[in-house]
Amino acid sequence: MQYSQAIKNLFGSRAERGPLFSFWTHFPYDDLDAERLAQATIALQRDFDLDLVKTAPNGMYAVEDFGLEIDFSEVRRGGVSRIVSTPFQSIADWGSLADVDITKGAFAREIDSLRMVRRALPHTPIIFTIFSPMTIAAKLSQGRIHGQIAEGGDRAVIHQVLGRLTALMQAYGKAAVDAGADGLFFAHQDTSRGLLSHDHFSEFVAPYDIEVLAAVSAARFNVLHIHGDRIRFRELQDYPVHAMSWHSWETLPSMYGGALTSGKAVVGGVDRRSITANDIPAMRRQIQTALQAMESVGDLIVTPSCTVRAGFDPATIHAMREIVRGQTPSETCQTEKIRQVVQ
Repeated sequence: MQYSQAIKNLFGSRAERGPLFSFWTHFPYDDLDAERLAQATIALQRDFDLDLVKTAPNGMYAVEDFGLEIDFSEVRRGGVSRIVSTPFQSIADWGSLADVDITKGAFAREIDSLRMVRRALPHTPIIFTIFSPMTIAAKLSQGRIHGQIAEGGDRAVIHQVLGRLTALMQAYGKAAVDAGADGLFFAHQDTSRGLLSHDHFSEFVAPYDIEVLAAVSAARFNVLHIHGDRIRFRELQDYPVHAMSWHSWETLPSMYGGALTSGKAVVGGVDRRSITANDIPAMRRQIQTALQAMESVGDLIVTPSCTVRAGFDPATIHAMREIVRGQTPSETCQTEKIRQVVQ
């Protein structure tokens, strides 16, 4: 893989030795404590020799401090955290949305963890996970905000809420870069065509996304992660980011098509379902296809298409890394375990 000068500047000698590789997962319960989360993140990087580290907060960290009741019990078993109750049931409830101090609570925990990771990994690129304003609003309301918009609810109230969440994420994104992040992993869970109409997306989603990203435009490597299927890729491809990530192999466009039309680097290439199924042959086909497709159009960092849930087999990730780097499996106990997974 021949990388652009911008990628070489960020990754240094790692970009000279072959295709870049990373992987991310959740750390159940460790992700509720700054030090334990940092240690788990550092261990993951060292275990798998990751070229890029993405911080891995729990998926609800951005709403923990708003008075919701959250159940994390299923995460350890490969499930997801869920909101049990929220004070934001109706459009009138948005008036009770409190101002949150990013130097306290869950927001401070994630920044503290980031600082620990940066100290331990001074030369490894790190991207810090934040969520889009609409994604946070959807989490706060258990998705009710989509219906409130579709039903023609009080537009001024909705815009006010999104504006406040945008200001919060602008400040938080800047704080993450100041704390050592090379950029943001801007996670967006509200781009499916089934959630909002084109006009509503253009009014209530895209402008606020761009305001957040504009606030951190000086960062070295910002990644837009488009979660889900039937995504609005055409509306998103011009966002001011350096790279794009989406559920490749699950939804269109192809990696080649996405890179060609957006002109941005791609972070992805491996179907997360293949990883959890320990399907090494499928992973090999996907990686080879991705590398061949991207050779002539842009930069590729090989990663899962989305976060791989807890409970994966570490041998599968070692195999994935070796496929990316074109290594011949060495005669080690770990490689023997990989052979067993392949068989």
